[in-house]
Amino acid sequence: MNDMTENTAFRIEDIGDDVRIDVLQRLAEQAMSDLDFRAVARHDLEGALRQFGYDLNESEMELVLAFRRSLADAGIDLFLEERITPDQLAAIQGLFT
Repeated sequence: MNDMTENTAFRIEDIGDDVRIDVLQRLAEQAMSDLDFRAVARHDLEGALRQFGYDLNESEMELVLAFRRSLADAGIDLFLEERITPDQLAAIQGLFT
């Protein structure tokens, strides 16, 4: 495992050249807006990624898993069943500083 897997803080300069930001952005947008995607991802993230056409490389998958853990550690509802509070939004933004 590399530092990205174990560390829950994200810095843009730590993201490798093999990470496709556009793909991860599309994935994040789908995760926020697509109830069907979230229903599958709740129980089977890798299955959801395959089903919805995402073929992430190892670095991208590590980033997704680390981000998912960071949200859970911050107490943020991963499946957006509840509205995100301003404090939770600040915690998400803090992950990228």
